[in-house]
Amino acid sequence: MRDSLLSRFQGTLAGVSFGSRLTRSQKKPISPSGSSAREAFQLPKTLLNLNQYRLKWCEPNGEDEKSTSTDEENLVTQMTQSLIRCQGLQRVDWDETWQEWQQQELERKQQAHTRVREPNRRGLDVQPDSRGGCSLAEVTVATLPIALFFHDQPDQLLQQLQQGIQVWQNPSPSLALEQAVLAVSYAISLALREELDPGTLIGQILKHLDPQFILHQQLQQVQTFTEQRVSLETVRERLLLSSSELNLGHKTDQISADLKSITCIALAFYCFVSTPQEPAIALLRAAQTGLTMPMVSTITGALSGAHNGFSSFPLSWQLQLKRTASSSQAISAEPQTTQEMLFVGESLQRATELFAVWSGAYNTTNPLFETHPTLVVSAPNGIRSRQS
Repeated sequence: MRDSLLSRFQGTLAGVSFGSRLTRSQKKPISPSGSSAREAFQLPKTLLNLNQYRLKWCEPNGEDEKSTSTDEENLVTQMTQSLIRCQGLQRVDWDETWQEWQQQELERKQQAHTRVREPNRRGLDVQPDSRGGCSLAEVTVATLPIALFFHDQPDQLLQQLQQGIQVWQNPSPSLALEQAVLAVSYAISLALREELDPGTLIGQILKHLDPQFILHQQLQQVQTFTEQRVSLETVRERLLLSSSELNLGHKTDQISADLKSITCIALAFYCFVSTPQEPAIALLRAAQTGLTMPMVSTITGALSGAHNGFSSFPLSWQLQLKRTASSSQAISAEPQTTQEMLFVGESLQRATELFAVWSGAYNTTNPLFETHPTLVVSAPNGIRSRQS
């Protein structure tokens, strides 16, 4: 066993945070001249790649003015809170949580639109589409808490996923959505049960997917590309080409968006399977797929985190995430011991609480039983100073 189950819970949601925050740094790279060039060539290639990227809103030097969360982080943490509150999946609360997040996103987009330009008489063009403004890939991320909570019961996991995605199945059901959610959730379940073999993962997933859907076809291509050790750029071009060819016969925006999301999921599986033991490298490769596919690194981070655990990510990333203050009012309102958790990234806090609920713990507000640093222990009938 490489890491604890708690670490894998944390790694899954932290991977979402890392993947959604990872962006190319604006700092100048090392110039290959004089002593700087010699130092550059002596550094491992991985470190050079890490230096080219940073985590948004985690800069300790004030480069980011305000600590905040990405859309993907907000979505997955709020859906996780629903499972924590209800001790499992409760459809009414789950649907209400999604609607609250949807309303918050609508208000945020309206505010951002107002700051950029004056509103016109027609109003703001930020109304949600038939799936509430959420792409197929984002729904896959939103259902990650269900995959974590029911990972040890595969049959029940399938039932709960079918219940959970109903809120996104209006006005008409989407089998493509169900297939995408199933593929990622099944991989997460295998990782948490320590039954994930990167060499056979794609083949196992294909057994549970309908061959008529594009995700099955693209994952087949990913399996072939992995065996042939095809480069990431070639994989990206071929998957985009196959997606474009299928899109020629469809004119609706929803189908086009779904095809793009499916390609993101397929690329995420390729980035993970090709470098399963190196989450940082997998994420850096995913980030190189381009700004048009930001969900690739998010899903790659979740898969890598579930398989390797939170401690497998670079220490600098871990420290940056732990320094990120939580924006949860519920946590900030708690006294002393819970207040100390403000300096833990909210994704870590939610993952820990979800693990506590899954394990049957009664106290989910402080599942690790952390004590206040000023507390002291003294002998019976004795008084001891806190400063001693």
